[in-house]
Amino acid sequence: MPDPIPSAALPYHRLAHLRPEWARWFRPLLTALATGVAQIVFAYLVLVGTVTVLAILPGVDPMAIGRSQGDPASPLSVFVALALGAFAVPAALLGVRIGGWRPVRTLWSVAGRIRPVMLAWGAARMLPVLVIAAVAGMLVGTGPAQIGPRGSAGAIVGVLVLTVVLAPLRAVGEELVFRGIGQQAVGTWLRSPFWAIVLPVPLSLIGRGFGADAGALAGAALISLCSGILAWKSGGLELPILLQLGTFGLTALLAPFGAPVFPGQGASIAPWGIAVFLLTVLLCDALDRHHGLRMGEGLARSADAPSPQRVRV
Repeated sequence: MPDPIPSAALPYHRLAHLRPEWARWFRPLLTALATGVAQIVFAYLVLVGTVTVLAILPGVDPMAIGRSQGDPASPLSVFVALALGAFAVPAALLGVRIGGWRPVRTLWSVAGRIRPVMLAWGAARMLPVLVIAAVAGMLVGTGPAQIGPRGSAGAIVGVLVLTVVLAPLRAVGEELVFRGIGQQAVGTWLRSPFWAIVLPVPLSLIGRGFGADAGALAGAALISLCSGILAWKSGGLELPILLQLGTFGLTALLAPFGAPVFPGQGASIAPWGIAVFLLTVLLCDALDRHHGLRMGEGLARSADAPSPQRVRV
């Protein structure tokens, strides 16, 4: 006889409970361990590969990778930062497959996949507001008099190309790790969505403290908190990915022209904070009205959806 499958509808953070063997207490720990090991290996490959290429190129100092870090107008710095985040995508997928021993599709949404309709719906509502917030943050945080290119034209073009190509992958990777693995790990142990939303927030700030002031850390915490709310309410990662891309991605595009390096840095916290908070409230209200949800209820996997199969070797 197959193991019993829960008949109740499950919200996003509780999807590990689709099968009893996926919800064993140690599965989140193994998932985090496998993800962490994979990320370390990928980070090593990125750094060693970059240094090797720099060493082969004539007239290039391999140690430039250390001196350029943190410079938003340096293609090398931007590449390393974004590539490390982009490799979180395969690390998270390997982690949930090897450590969680369940299909990777359970990370994406309650539908078991990326939902194009949700992605398009969210993009049409979020990105225009976040573009305005990014420009306002640059004007407020930097001042019109200080806005201008920070590097050569070639370097800035390189930064823009790398950001357009890699920033979406980094946004996907961070949300897979912190909202996907993180939220579902907490949801394996605790039923309340409150803990699944709040507990991953401090973890998402790791690595952002270098060069970030209190305003930037507060902005990152707010973005992480709102991403968690949107993941739970919408039942997937589409809206959190868009929020991540529309904040950190747009900041990376504008930083070579004088914008703050982090959303919320310095005086730019006001436009960023207001935009992110209002977007979250309005999107949750729209989801409630469209799907008939209560305020404390998230979009869930239908109770009559096909039962998931065992993961096979």
